[in-house]
Amino acid sequence: MRGLRILEIVMENKGGVTIPRWAFGLAAAIVALLVVLVIVLIPRGGDNSNTSAAGGSNGAAQSKATSTVAAGTCGAGASDDQAVLDAAPKDTTWVTTDQGWIGPVSKTAGPMANSPIRNCFEHSAEGGLYAATWAYIQMVESPKDYMPTIVGPGADTLRELRKKDTTTAPVLHISGYRYISYTPERATVRLLIKTPSATYWSADIVMEWHDGDWHYWAPTTPTEAGKADPDEFITWGS
Repeated sequence: MRGLRILEIVMENKGGVTIPRWAFGLAAAIVALLVVLVIVLIPRGGDNSNTSAAGGSNGAAQSKATSTVAAGTCGAGASDDQAVLDAAPKDTTWVTTDQGWIGPVSKTAGPMANSPIRNCFEHSAEGGLYAATWAYIQMVESPKDYMPTIVGPGADTLRELRKKDTTTAPVLHISGYRYISYTPERATVRLLIKTPSATYWSADIVMEWHDGDWHYWAPTTPTEAGKADPDEFITWGS
């Protein structure tokens, strides 16, 4: 599993914009800093319906009506449904934050809270996906509030690196995802990121179920984000 590259490595895109390598990755803190680079149930603007998904369900997903895992402590529910591993969620609304990032909101998967960060996600594969996406966004957009919530062996190092990084990252767009692995305790999601120059990168975000919600899990040694082929991902984005 790859974490997000949060080191002070930068990349130059065709538009001349310098993008920190950590900004491409944000989880599993974004997963570390990439995202590497919140969402309110009443969007601040810029929301639209979910795009179509690539890939088909393998028929193994269980009904959302039942759950063998406990719900979180913040009001979101729980589900054994794993259909999101094969196809994009059907009830996504995309909302625009104050700084121009566009993130997903679901009435069931979350986030259910937005103060001071967007959090409180369903204990499910779908909740893990939404949590990973917002982890990526918030590590860049609101690190002061988000960074204290991250867990994992590399959490302290990641927080220190983020404090020292004064680079202004451009707004990137979530264009898709691919689940690498999922258990009720840990979700590893590979996000497809589109840059301002229309190139695609991927960032692995690892989320851990901790204290009743999904938290970005920072590895000891973050790994780099890499260029990606959109055809290898499930289409999901604004």
